[in-house]
Amino acid sequence: MAAARGSRLLGRLGLSMGALAGCLLLLEIGARAFLSEPATAGGGLRRGAFQQPGDHPVSGPGFSATVHVNRAGYVDAEWGPRRPDVPRVVLLGDSFVQAAQVDLDQGLGRRLAADLSALQGQPVEVLSLGVPGAGTATALGLLRDAVPRLQPDLVVLAFLVSNDVFNNSPRLDTKPDKPYFRLVAGKLQPWPAQDAHLGAVADSAPWRMSALVRAVGRRLLASQEARRRVDRGGGLPLDLRLHDPQGGADWDEAWAVTAALVAAMAQESASQGWAFGVLLLPDAIMATDQGRAEALARWPALKAWDLDAARARARSTFSPLAPVFDLQPALAAQDAAGVGPLYLREDGHWTAQGHAVAAQAAAPVIGSWMQAPR
Repeated sequence: MAAARGSRLLGRLGLSMGALAGCLLLLEIGARAFLSEPATAGGGLRRGAFQQPGDHPVSGPGFSATVHVNRAGYVDAEWGPRRPDVPRVVLLGDSFVQAAQVDLDQGLGRRLAADLSALQGQPVEVLSLGVPGAGTATALGLLRDAVPRLQPDLVVLAFLVSNDVFNNSPRLDTKPDKPYFRLVAGKLQPWPAQDAHLGAVADSAPWRMSALVRAVGRRLLASQEARRRVDRGGGLPLDLRLHDPQGGADWDEAWAVTAALVAAMAQESASQGWAFGVLLLPDAIMATDQGRAEALARWPALKAWDLDAARARARSTFSPLAPVFDLQPALAAQDAAGVGPLYLREDGHWTAQGHAVAAQAAAPVIGSWMQAPR
């Protein structure tokens, strides 16, 4: 009798385990069929409000403008076919390159085209590909996907020091709709933003093999990660931790990935026969007395930090990889001379005057990059 009861229990246990396995299999099939996976580095190269071709009135605190989106979907003039007798520069960057706070002819790209043409004594084209809120991973993607058909002589990466390092880490940034990379054995590897906080879990066999495990795990850990991001700011916007001399593992990783991304852009440009350079863009805290004073008054912790250290680190990191030009001295000098305002006080982007000062300072250097042997 005891043996029979044991046999029946084992049979029921086997049936239960089989039923559970069947249910999990059905759930796994459903997860693979109906739950989308997060985009990796191959997607999300376009984001933001201005992608529909045409003219778009826009206004905000301190500005009003008409934004023109060209047929390619970027805030810029229309791009014609490459003319062999006209030098062409492609400018890659974020919302400072997009320049959606000023009319088209007042943005950095148009100003650079005019200043370069005057300096060179011939027409020079500058094509602007600005993606708001993006990082250097997006710029690398554009370099590979969009730039080859534009056939430039020179590619310029406009690097916003205040948040591009931050934007390159899904552990720091919060935008899931753009590409990210991580370094694995010294090589760049696509990294879905939703998985960045999981560490070794994302490399485990169950996570890699099961869509169901990934779906459930991401949902359970999402709110925990959101709280962790807030806590790490320590009362400051997290991107201001760029200036924290203590840094931390996440920031060190973000700098390492950023350096690898810029190196990849330089190598890709060289392989295509394009010159390549990096333009360092400062924010108002770095470049203006008013911007710095207001930041120090609002966030007193910044007083103990060197707010110029990040620019120095960017210069030393990128200089072995490509020619670098820092716009901060030119903007700071004009601010000290009373020219301006150079930045919109609430919005944070350049005014028309800020774009003009930046273009005038950058044009001679970019002109020299155009002439450099390749």
